[in-house]
Amino acid sequence: MSTALAFIKRDATLMVSYRFAFVVQLAIIFVAVPFFYYSTKVIAGEDPEGLASYGGDPFAFALIGFAFLDYSAVSLKRFNESIRESQLMGTLEISLLSPTPISRILLYSALWGYTFSTIRLAIYLLLGMAFGLRFPDADFVAAIVMLLLSIVAFASLGIMVASVTMVVKKSDPVNLAINFLSLLIGGVFFPASVMPGWLNKLSLLLPIRHSLDGVRAALLRGASVLDLWPQMVSLLAFAAVLFPIGLWSFRLAVEKGKRDGTIDQY
Repeated sequence: MSTALAFIKRDATLMVSYRFAFVVQLAIIFVAVPFFYYSTKVIAGEDPEGLASYGGDPFAFALIGFAFLDYSAVSLKRFNESIRESQLMGTLEISLLSPTPISRILLYSALWGYTFSTIRLAIYLLLGMAFGLRFPDADFVAAIVMLLLSIVAFASLGIMVASVTMVVKKSDPVNLAINFLSLLIGGVFFPASVMPGWLNKLSLLLPIRHSLDGVRAALLRGASVLDLWPQMVSLLAFAAVLFPIGLWSFRLAVEKGKRDGTIDQY
């Protein structure tokens, strides 16, 4: 636990030291929430198909999707950035030779990112409430369970991207592709059910589709843990398959870097 807290303290101190960037990340929320509120009220003459099962409020639907997307973005970016920062500082090899297992080094490096995303999520929801967002029937326990399962599934993808960084030193295109697919067909801004059938089915291959379906159902419909078992099983399947593959691929990338002497190269 002390090691985990040390990682959080390090990353939090580093982020706060860049004061302008830190403030901007929080200030964006105060621009995004009114934007979503007014834009959705203007474009939604009637409840779009698929919104009825989530309470029929396009503002709530879009706001939860955008706020929750932060966790996916952090997963894809934070592991990758941690590797790049260590390469730039020449400390990656030292970290990998420490007694701390590689899996813990990877996971601890993302703890502050997830913590800050949770702070941002709370601000999004609280500010959204100032514009009329309500959760009268929400099951917050189910929402938290969905969030935790989603983080594990997202982290699995992030670790795989970090493995690519170790080998090719540049994984931005991979991040861009996953983020683009998530925004386009992941159900972030509109229900996936309104898309053509083949795109709807393709979206099921993205963890964020199941995450958003579950979180929205818990917050907007009051769905319980038992009600959300299909989404939870899907996320557990993603984690069970991708997490071991991610750790395995990262170990292979580290071994290759050691053999080639390229671990600290960037």
